Amino acid sequence: MIFYFKKIYYQIFDKNYNFSRTIINQYFTNKKRTGLSFSSIGGGTKYIQNEEFYNLTKKHNVFFVRDTSRSWFNNIDIKLIKKNIRERKIDFAIGYSMGGFNAIIFSSLYKVKRVIALSPQFSIHPKISKDKDFINYAARIKNWKYPQLKFSKDTNYLLIFGDSDKEKYHASLMPKHKNIKIMQIKNANHHSMTKIKKKIKFYKIINNFINNGLVSPTDLFLKLR
Repeated sequence: MIFYFKKIYYQIFDKNYNFSRTIINQYFTNKKRTGLSFSSIGGGTKYIQNEEFYNLTKKHNVFFVRDTSRSWFNNIDIKLIKKNIRERKIDFAIGYSMGGFNAIIFSSLYKVKRVIALSPQFSIHPKISKDKDFINYAARIKNWKYPQLKFSKDTNYLLIFGDSDKEKYHASLMPKHKNIKIMQIKNANHHSMTKIKKKIKFYKIINNFINNGLVSPTDLFLKLR
């Protein structure tokens, strides 16, 4: 019921800041591997998100994709992404929270070798998910093309969650396939992942997965399954 009241409210009062719904920046410096970094919700709808995982540009070519309407891929212009990629081989896609969701969805629409997703929601659709933390964003989505995650059998996935109840809830909904590795960070919730993703140690783990497809247990991570 709350969701539908919010949906009506946003249809009447929601501000349009006239941002392009999909913004793409690229740092292409002829590195060996190329990837996409998808934005999280960032600082709120009146701001354009920052380029996330920028440190990856030190070792890889990176396209930064921002879903400015915070639509969980429902408003993203997939044709614009493909136009920028120009049929290049994509070695990886990465994102945190909504960005993780978007990276996974993209891999179901375009061939991606590996995906790293931090704390991705399985869904924010009110009829699918019990997690109501993102109900304000869900209420703004008019056309649900992607109500829940879709995976590709040809992509290898590393999904990283905290160990809070809500993190475990979304992790429990992920398909149990051999190409999907799920790992858990001790004593971490959804919001603390924003600090973890900036750590040097974390980038070493990410680069090892991007380069070799390998994941080694460390004192930071525990295998969930």
